Amino acid sequence: MIMRKLVLTTFILAACFVAQGQKGFELSINSKLGYYFPANTERHPSELFVSNAFSPAAGISLGYNFFKSTGVSLGLEYAHLSPDKKDLFSGENLDVKWQSVNIPLNVRQGIWRNLYLTAGVTLVRQIKGYYDGVSAFSQQKIPEYNWQAGMGWKIQNLSISMQFSRGFSSVDKRIKVSENSSSGVTVRHREIFLKLEYPLWKF
Repeated sequence: MIMRKLVLTTFILAACFVAQGQKGFELSINSKLGYYFPANTERHPSELFVSNAFSPAAGISLGYNFFKSTGVSLGLEYAHLSPDKKDLFSGENLDVKWQSVNIPLNVRQGIWRNLYLTAGVTLVRQIKGYYDGVSAFSQQKIPEYNWQAGMGWKIQNLSISMQFSRGFSSVDKRIKVSENSSSGVTVRHREIFLKLEYPLWKF
């Protein structure tokens, strides 16, 4: 028992010395361009389902490198998403604005020279484009949760990665049509995106 405590204490102290001996933290800015192609899980007619769309985003992240090739980062991003969709009853195009604030948590693992793999989860907090009034249907679930995985390449300080993101589950979106009405559609987030990251400060 005493031996186990001694080994554990030694390990913790060694980890502290390693953390103090290198600049492991990194504050970065990032931008990305995504292509959104949602999964039609309810098999809605294509003319009534939301269209594919581009989804640009930008943000900041705080990362920590545990070892030379392994790190984790927590970010904050603003994403713009505005796909087309027709109203079920009128057939008119709806003004769909699914802007959101996202909080991604990612792990990065170097595999060869400047090549790395990345994987993580993202909390998506939609801030525009949803109906929160009285409705016979259930309210839209907020926040949403997605997972993502991809591969990247580091060119000096610039990191470029291609990633795929998908929702853990389908979400019933409630799109505001007027002050007292909404249009519903069930989607599962699915997106592929190119992401650029650049460090501002290492400490």
